[in-house]
Amino acid sequence: MNIVWFCSYIIFVVLTYVVAKQNNCSEAESDLMKYIKWQMEISNGGRNRPSPQICQCKPKDSLKARPAFFAFVKANSISFTGNDIMKFDDVRTNIGNHYNPTTGHFTAPKPGLYEISCLLYGYSTSRVTFQINKNNQILAFGYTPGREWNSNTISLLMELKKGDKVYVKHRLPQRRETIQGSQHSYFSGRLLQ
Repeated sequence: MNIVWFCSYIIFVVLTYVVAKQNNCSEAESDLMKYIKWQMEISNGGRNRPSPQICQCKPKDSLKARPAFFAFVKANSISFTGNDIMKFDDVRTNIGNHYNPTTGHFTAPKPGLYEISCLLYGYSTSRVTFQINKNNQILAFGYTPGREWNSNTISLLMELKKGDKVYVKHRLPQRRETIQGSQHSYFSGRLLQ
């Protein structure tokens, strides 16, 4: 057995172990391990030529089972006032379709720990006062000062129950403020666990 073949074998074994752990498969069930054993058998003279088998195990947590969304404000600029809820209508990611661009609400489909983020970019010299709400409860305040093109980012970790709604709302009802759109202002969230 030469050293290159031996090193390749060790690398494949380690990768197989990692892949098997990620997919919650045992080493014996791993497709990669079965393929390696099959290749080794062929390279040893082709005795007992087994055919590779397919692993039937499934990952416990697939991407589709984890809700996530990411949306920008589509227009170049948009004004909001009163108790307006900001609608991020340029949806780029919406796994599970739990973000509604018509209402601006993200509705938690299941209980868990979520990461929610928002960046609002003040248009020109407009200051922007906003808040992130869970249902009717204020979770965080945001503010961009009225100077040249300022932004504010809020990132939160929050426990949500099934049916909880999270959204971005204008904070000072008496003011009319303008945010920069066109991929400058966004709202996003994802289930962590």
